[in-house]
Amino acid sequence: MGEDLDIWITFIRQCGYLALFITLIIGLFLFPVPNEVLLMSSGLLATTTLLTPLPTFAVVFSSILFHGSLLYMIGTKIQKVSNTTPDEKTKSVWRVRANKGKVLLDRYGLKAASFSYFFPFIRHAVPLGMGMSKVKYHRFAIVSFSSALIWQSFYFLIGFYFGRTITDWTTFVYTVIIALACLLIIVIVIRFGKYRLRKKSQSPS
Repeated sequence: MGEDLDIWITFIRQCGYLALFITLIIGLFLFPVPNEVLLMSSGLLATTTLLTPLPTFAVVFSSILFHGSLLYMIGTKIQKVSNTTPDEKTKSVWRVRANKGKVLLDRYGLKAASFSYFFPFIRHAVPLGMGMSKVKYHRFAIVSFSSALIWQSFYFLIGFYFGRTITDWTTFVYTVIIALACLLIIVIVIRFGKYRLRKKSQSPS
């Protein structure tokens, strides 16, 4: 991670915030590290003389908006292709992810978008699925990017305040994700238990 960060710093020293934006756009799609590590790295860079906190935060959020909007548009494109050539449903990576996102939306509605950014395995799928499901863009943006703002703030601030003290960022990120997943499972179990009890109390004895 140290060598990668040095390369990033060199790029930013030459091109400033534009370098940060371009790197994040590419990284959110292609870098073989968790997206959370990119957010933490941005927070850490905001503590240096190269960048200042508020503009850095704004650039990071702009890259997330671009990333999510592009996924949404790809989802709408997949839907249009499916309508025009229904017999040519190739199993591309994008289509597979879009179908997974659509399944989540069909099951949980817009709630799926409200927590999608916190889990890497559905972060790309849900925006694709929302585009494929013809959800209006403004509804997609309000729900998804509100969640994204909280997600970004959490990891950006960790990088800003504690980035220099965390030795293994990837392990740290996966630990946080697992903890969030466990918390989500607990919430679902509790809500399901309350639903079962309420339904049981309403049924005739």
